[in-house]
Amino acid sequence: MRKVYAHRGASGYAFENTLRAFEKAIGLGADGIETDVQLTKDGVPVIIHDADLYRVTGTRRFITELTLEEVRKLRIGRNRWKRLLGKPAMTVTEFFEWARLSGSPALNIELKETFLDRPEAVAKVVNAAKGYPDIHFSSFHYPLLMRVKQEDPGAETALIATKKTRWDNLGMYGSADGFHIHKRLWSGKYLGAIERDGKFARVYGVDGTEPFIPKPEAFIRGWITDYPDTVKKAMQKGS
Repeated sequence: MRKVYAHRGASGYAFENTLRAFEKAIGLGADGIETDVQLTKDGVPVIIHDADLYRVTGTRRFITELTLEEVRKLRIGRNRWKRLLGKPAMTVTEFFEWARLSGSPALNIELKETFLDRPEAVAKVVNAAKGYPDIHFSSFHYPLLMRVKQEDPGAETALIATKKTRWDNLGMYGSADGFHIHKRLWSGKYLGAIERDGKFARVYGVDGTEPFIPKPEAFIRGWITDYPDTVKKAMQKGS
């Protein structure tokens, strides 16, 4: 069954990577949640997309400059008024606790760039996920997926591919079980390369209006979207 992952939670309806966005995703019937993990100065994995905190907190600092205690003092939101009522970023441990209490939706954990300088910290995320029933790890950074496999050879991984990916030799990404591609890469060139390599793919950036959603190629395993409800409806047209 192809699954619909709510991108940073249902971020088309609530501010990204917040408890409200995650709860909204569940309420809209998403099969899973995609979220992002960065590292604090003291090496704590937290749920946030940007290393530069200005866009999501209004603070002109990088997350690697702040300890968890300092990050806790910041509020996440779209603007200064919403931040007054916002909550601090969740730790990975808190996120997994919430997910388990919320019916254990499928999870797509994206490892972000702050892990590149401290790849050993990948173990903290992998260990926190141990025993979770449906989870995979994704990243733009292939070395981080290699690290996931070192920590847990059985963990599922997906490389977030771009036009710069070695499409002529996808076999070189042996630690990637599959690929995540933006809908802009939906073409014979890229899809054919994935199929020839015998891997699966998930597609992100979709909103439910794409003509390929009702009847995609067999190796397409799911969709990653800000609008899980509209993508769910689009899928039903192909049934």
